Amino acid sequence: TANRQHLPRMPFARILRSSALMGGAQVATLAVAFVRTKIIAQLMGPAGVGLVGVLTAFNGNVSTLAGWGLGASGVRLIASASTEEKATKQAAVRKFGLTLSSLGLVATLALFWPVAYLTFDSSRYALELLIGGMAVPCIIASTIWTSMLQADGQVKTLAKAQVISALGGLFVGLPLIYFFGTIGIAASLLLAAALPMVFTWQVARRDCGASVHQPARGDLRVLFNMGGGLMVIGVAAQLAAYAVRLVIIKHRGTDVAAGLADAGYYQAAIAIAGSLPAMVFSAMGTDFFPRVAAAKDEAEAKVLSEKQIEAALLLALPIFIGLITMNRLGIALLYADQFEPAAPLLSWMIWGVFVRLLGWPLGYWLVARGSMRTVVVVEVTSNLVMAILPILLLPVFGLTGTAIGYFIGYLAYAIAMLAVARRRSGSWLSSRTLLWFGGAAILLLGAQWFATLTHGGYWGMLPTGIVALGSLFAYRRALSANP
Repeated sequence: TANRQHLPRMPFARILRSSALMGGAQVATLAVAFVRTKIIAQLMGPAGVGLVGVLTAFNGNVSTLAGWGLGASGVRLIASASTEEKATKQAAVRKFGLTLSSLGLVATLALFWPVAYLTFDSSRYALELLIGGMAVPCIIASTIWTSMLQADGQVKTLAKAQVISALGGLFVGLPLIYFFGTIGIAASLLLAAALPMVFTWQVARRDCGASVHQPARGDLRVLFNMGGGLMVIGVAAQLAAYAVRLVIIKHRGTDVAAGLADAGYYQAAIAIAGSLPAMVFSAMGTDFFPRVAAAKDEAEAKVLSEKQIEAALLLALPIFIGLITMNRLGIALLYADQFEPAAPLLSWMIWGVFVRLLGWPLGYWLVARGSMRTVVVVEVTSNLVMAILPILLLPVFGLTGTAIGYFIGYLAYAIAMLAVARRRSGSWLSSRTLLWFGGAAILLLGAQWFATLTHGGYWGMLPTGIVALGSLFAYRRALSANP
């Protein structure tokens, strides 16, 4: 429409700046998370880390189910609105989100006990699931305020919220873990969800204002219809992750402790592989998503997606090189020496995360502008593959098979996203973007070969430093060309 608010084009330099800003906040958040995990690993070993993975997966499943895709649907609804319509759209997101948060609490109370029996064959960790599960309504409520801030382009505010909440959770959560063991782990997860909820609520109330508008039924209907598809996608992803952990635990038969230890190795590898490059994915959701949702046509959306892929490669490649070449050293530093079985998993998972850099921007494009039917079919199918492959490969390759399945699953997802992007825009990605991705893949293959010679130790600092300097040079050149 003529009066529709249209966010300005996003030049390559802006993508780099927003990625670096959110990346800095994400690094601080991850540092806090790894300090907490390091202490759990030292106090309780792999089984304690495995329990963290189970509790996190439970919270993820329930919050995704009850959250009804509010994060993405809320951003899309507000970002695509005109200035005059924005307050009404925000009111709809508030009302719908508070209802979902209440449903999340009810779902947690209904599910924690049967899930405890399904996972551990007893009620041994039921109380931990209940306490940790109280984070679910907090997680859902946070999406109300973060979606409003995202749609308003307040990247700095969201970055500040992440850092303050993470540090506060660390200082209060560590004593809980030390004095109360597994109960303290659950309480720390609850605290980690409650703090950002309170902080983002305060900031959104200050910057976006308290709404005096009544939500329109049409907007609530849009949130329900779009969110339903997003919820199906999110639940499929969470169930796939939970299914893999469940199979790992059950693979040891009645020896729950050994199963939890294996789950701990898996959790350690996937946390390192997925979390450190999360600085890039965080920027995608914060700044890139609302802008691609507001793009004037598919041609502009395609250009934005290509620029995001290139920026993601530039910022994440040194991290990937370091993780590949110093995998054993990183695991020992972040966890403990007894986590060495996670090293083979980490290498495969890094490759999985690498191909996500290609698939995820295209996935955001599809969610922001595509039909929900296409989104649901592609995402659910991909997550089904992500669940089945590790289950099939575990008996053949052992625990490493789960990581191989992780990589193959995301490779299939990236190929599917390329095909969908070709269909939507009428052309493949630009040769420049494909060359960037191919060049990064060659460097990563070289790092993999180097790691076999140095056994994942300190020598990995050499190629990591060289690639980091090259990326820094390219980063500064891009900023100077687009001030």
